[in-house]
Amino acid sequence: MQSQIEQLIKLKDTWMASHVTEAEFPTPLSQKGLALYQSQQQSSELISSVSDNSALSLSVYPVDCHPLTIRYSVVLSSKWESESDKEAMLEYLTQIMFEEDSPARLFIGFFKGKPAACGMIFQSEEDLALIADVHALPLNNQQDLISEMEKQLFTIASGEKQSVAINR
Repeated sequence: MQSQIEQLIKLKDTWMASHVTEAEFPTPLSQKGLALYQSQQQSSELISSVSDNSALSLSVYPVDCHPLTIRYSVVLSSKWESESDKEAMLEYLTQIMFEEDSPARLFIGFFKGKPAACGMIFQSEEDLALIADVHALPLNNQQDLISEMEKQLFTIASGEKQSVAINR
């Protein structure tokens, strides 16, 4: 199963890179953002549940238009500390384009009416879904927001696939 997870991560990374590598005129800033995204150190594991230790009332919506892509990008880019890295990540992530048969689905979580968390479910034709890029704004309740986002994405993914992995 670990090899299937690794293959799915490679497919996700290829899909994420395609928004810059297949662009006719990618900007240097989006290329820097892609390099930052690709340099993340993450581990993955198969999961059968996610801890349910939060009660934040996070409202989660699929990213289905460019304004939500921008909100997703703002939240995920906050993962990087330097302002120049955040700017590069924002440039890179706002290049994401969707097609109807896209293997990736992005989600944005709103807390008290404001974008606060994000995440992705990436699926292949196999019976495996990958939860990835879960992050929350650096607020006092950041870890709770991340936990709730993971829980909600797991609920969505496990309702559609038999196996779910998470990449943290």
